[in-house]
Amino acid sequence: MIFYDPRTVALSLTGIHCELMCSHCKGHYLKTMQSPKQVLSQKSFEAKSFLISGGFTKEGYLPLAENKELLLEFKNAKLNVHPGFLRSEDLLVLKELDAVVSFDFTQDQKVIQEIYHLPYSPDDYLLQYETLIKTGLKVVPHICLGLGSFDEKTLASLVNLNPEKVVLLIFRPTKQTPLQNKAVPAICDLKKLWLKFRNAYSGKIILGCMRPGGIYRLQVDSLALEIGFDGIVKPSPALKAKLGEVKTFKQCCAF
Repeated sequence: MIFYDPRTVALSLTGIHCELMCSHCKGHYLKTMQSPKQVLSQKSFEAKSFLISGGFTKEGYLPLAENKELLLEFKNAKLNVHPGFLRSEDLLVLKELDAVVSFDFTQDQKVIQEIYHLPYSPDDYLLQYETLIKTGLKVVPHICLGLGSFDEKTLASLVNLNPEKVVLLIFRPTKQTPLQNKAVPAICDLKKLWLKFRNAYSGKIILGCMRPGGIYRLQVDSLALEIGFDGIVKPSPALKAKLGEVKTFKQCCAF
């Protein structure tokens, strides 16, 4: 088990602007990200790694090619890019940056259309993943559990794809979004889902940073430990106290 306490700095290429406005976020999390230009304007910055993200277009991509020169200023740091769907010109930028790609993955058509508001299908997600792999990039699928009804189908697809590492997230209701009152997954349901996935998948499973807080967080963190996950990002303080000294990685779990 590895704990992740990342010092990776999150950057938004679009500020707080997002055309897509997914129903579970509505641009809320962009407010916590920094401006790449502002970071570069500092004479020196201590961060050794960066998450490159931002608001997506209605076609579901991040404007990487349009910001190529800006992004190359960060080339000497470790980069984790959250790009959504990619155009061919964006793939070339990622290769030049030698970046890790955190790719949101789902096989739930209802989530794609009604929550992500994207004009794609589950097959499009498979094709995008395979395209990324063929370019030689390191790709880490991220799956948000609890958004739809087909989490088991999504995880089964990942077993077949067999990536080196998977990051599992859990839907967290966010105020002032259409899903603010949606229920989070029951712990008993997560246990069945995770056990089946752990038994079928031989790669590394990381419990990612996006998940609810409070007692629920302690319960899911403890469950991840019980089932045999390989890492937990920002674990519950109560779990940390219980386990004592555990190896801690100070950068994003995608690295």
